[in-house]
Amino acid sequence: MIFGAAAADDHAAVQCDDLASALDAGLPLPSLGGDPRAGDQVVANILQRRGVTLAAFEAAALAAGWRAGRAPVLLRGTAERRRQRAALRRKIWSSLRYPVMLLALTTMASAIVGPILGATWMPLLFAGGVAALAAVVAFGYRALRRGGPSVQRLPVIGELITCTAEVPYLEAMHALYASGVPIAAAHTTATAAVPTADLAARLQIAARTLAAGQRFHEALDGALALHTETRQLLATGEHTGQLEDALQRALRRRREQMARHAETLARWFGVAMYAFAAIAVMAYVQFVYSTIFVKLMGGGR
Repeated sequence: MIFGAAAADDHAAVQCDDLASALDAGLPLPSLGGDPRAGDQVVANILQRRGVTLAAFEAAALAAGWRAGRAPVLLRGTAERRRQRAALRRKIWSSLRYPVMLLALTTMASAIVGPILGATWMPLLFAGGVAALAAVVAFGYRALRRGGPSVQRLPVIGELITCTAEVPYLEAMHALYASGVPIAAAHTTATAAVPTADLAARLQIAARTLAAGQRFHEALDGALALHTETRQLLATGEHTGQLEDALQRALRRRREQMARHAETLARWFGVAMYAFAAIAVMAYVQFVYSTIFVKLMGGGR
């Protein structure tokens, strides 16, 4: 799943860069697979015909960029965002693939060899380990969907969930704001990209105060939406008139934090899976040798 998502992001990045280059060169839209009658959606339509699945905010940003005459810039930004996402996914997978393969192989071996040698407990042991791992993954997924202060206090996983929730919002806000979408409309669209219920609810509160005329960073502060560090960066950017740059810096910071926490968590999972497999194999070896010893002693009598 991770590898397939990374491949899809790589494909999207290549297609976005290619289309940006073609538009800069002045090639006519029909030669690129576009229909001029599609209006603002022409760029999104071309990408979809090339097998690229766009998020709602990406389609909205590209439409606004087309209206503003900045479609190539937005396409290159989309390509860079997809490349970074693919790189993170590959990094996580590289930390997990060998422990996962080891656990899978030892589980299959226990199911085959255990009953033959009378170690019927071995398949149950490995099945229990796999079930425990699945329960941890399910807990992490539910925590991501729920969010909230109690989840954020969890070691490592809390920070990871905070970053994972914020990154889609910041990606969307930066892309939309850079393409000229008004900040209130950009905020509403970006909120829809947030996967965590708690953060989405806080951003919706901020949207109401933002629509009432409050400044962006004040609306975020009032709703306690986003990490304190992120709000500080955005407040400084809004005060100095450099909000687009501040969004980019906040996004870079959250991505870097997310990558570090994800790598740490993946290493923990890897160590836990290696340890479980090693303990199970040692228990199996001890069982085999003790069985042989008992048989030899019995034969000696």
